[in-house]
Amino acid sequence: MPLVVPVKFTYASRDLWFDPQDLDILEADYAICSTERGTEIGLVTADPFEVPQDEIGQPLKPVLRVASDIDLQLADDLAIQGDEAMVDFRRLVKELDLEMKPVGVEYLFGGEKAVFYFAAEERVDFRQLVKDLSSTLHIRVDMRQIGVRDETRLVGGYAQCGQELCCTRFGGQFEPVSIRMAKEQDLPLNSSKISGVCGRLMCCLRYEFEAYKDFKSRAPKRRRSSIRRLARRVFRNMTRRVSSWCCAWRTAKSLRSTWPI
Repeated sequence: MPLVVPVKFTYASRDLWFDPQDLDILEADYAICSTERGTEIGLVTADPFEVPQDEIGQPLKPVLRVASDIDLQLADDLAIQGDEAMVDFRRLVKELDLEMKPVGVEYLFGGEKAVFYFAAEERVDFRQLVKDLSSTLHIRVDMRQIGVRDETRLVGGYAQCGQELCCTRFGGQFEPVSIRMAKEQDLPLNSSKISGVCGRLMCCLRYEFEAYKDFKSRAPKRRRSSIRRLARRVFRNMTRRVSSWCCAWRTAKSLRSTWPI
C-alpha cells in the first residue's frame, strides 16, 4: 500500500497527503512540499502511514525535503511580508470602494505568487485591485474569496464556552449544521445562544448530535405520562441525563432514583 504523510498548511482547511519520498520525516516536522500552487511549507501532523490505493484520488505530490533552520527563517520572513502587504491590501480596497473584507495575505514559499484572501457576500470585480496590488508589491497576485466560516477559522478567537474556536483548533472540512441538531439536544432555539462568532450555527452542535440521537432512541419519552413500578414504588416525571447515559425518575413522595440506559 502507498505510504503517505499528512501536512497542514496555514490557509488550508484540512490536512493534505503527500509522498514522503523515503525521507526521514516525523510528526511535528516542517516539510517543504510541491503543491498545485507551487512550493509550500507546512506542518507534519502525523508520522507516515499506509493507506489503500483506492483512497488516493490523484497521484500524490512529493515532499521535497524536511525544512531546515534556513527554511524556517525564510517562512517567518514571508509571514512578515504578508502582514505588511495587508496594509496595502486594506488601503487599496478602501480607495477602490470595493464591497469586500481583507482577511489575509499568503506569500508562497517558492515565491511563485502571493494569495490575497477576502470575504464578500457577493461576487466582486477586483480586476483593477489586482493591477494595483501587482504594481505596488511587484509580485504575481492571486485573489481568493472565502466564506464567513473560513474567515473566522483564519482569524481565530474564543467561543462562548471559553475555549479556542473549534474550527481553528480542529480544522477539517465544514460539515452542515442544522437547527434540528439544536432541537435534538434540547437547546434553546435562541440565535444568540446557538450561533458562533461567524454568525452561523455553532459547529459543536454536530459533535454530540449522534450521541443524543442514539440516547433518545433508547430512553423513554420525556415528560410522558408513563408510570414505572419497581419495588412497589410508582415513578413519574422522568428526566434524561445524556452525559451520564441514565434516566432519573421522581415518585409521588419526591423520592428520586436513576437507572442506566
